[in-house]
Amino acid sequence: MTPALGWGVTLGVALGAVGWGLLVASLPHSVWGMAGGQATAVATVAITRGLWNDCATDASGVTSCVPLVSLITLPGYLQGSRALAVLATLLAVPGVVLGGVPGARRSARAAGGALLLLAGLLSLAAAAWFAVAISHEFFDPQHTGVRFEPGPGVLQAGGGGAMAAVGGALVMAFARNPPGSRSSPPPATSLGDKYVRNAYV
Repeated sequence: MTPALGWGVTLGVALGAVGWGLLVASLPHSVWGMAGGQATAVATVAITRGLWNDCATDASGVTSCVPLVSLITLPGYLQGSRALAVLATLLAVPGVVLGGVPGARRSARAAGGALLLLAGLLSLAAAAWFAVAISHEFFDPQHTGVRFEPGPGVLQAGGGGAMAAVGGALVMAFARNPPGSRSSPPPATSLGDKYVRNAYV
């Protein structure tokens, strides 16, 4: 008989699904890094960096973006964060499916929880790598390019990763040891039963 979904697994899958949604939303987010309010001779310009493009918005609200398509000239942290974020998003899908499908075996649910946990850790690594790298550039006196600060895209990816990791850990824990799975104690014997047994000893 396959075990039913318990409250721990349900909570874990729900957290994993919400975390996956945040991961998906963070991928096209254009503000992983921001360098707002840079004054130029023409107008005040806000420059942002996402995983896939750099954008500039002038004072009139017009935004122009340049896609980041080169695999050679791009900095390593950008390519690495991309790969980790995409991989995390892909791994979270089977994690949610395996963890939340009704009637699944405990081993399948535990595997789904492990995928969710791994996806969350990869997303946290992507957000941390991106944030640490641009922060290092920001404080580097020899850096001559735009100095970015961590933006909401990093927070979104990090928050989604944290939720997916916690959800995966819950699914793993409750799939292996669901509440009420402990063996019940033997039924208590009445005084009459003891008397009958002792009579034949």
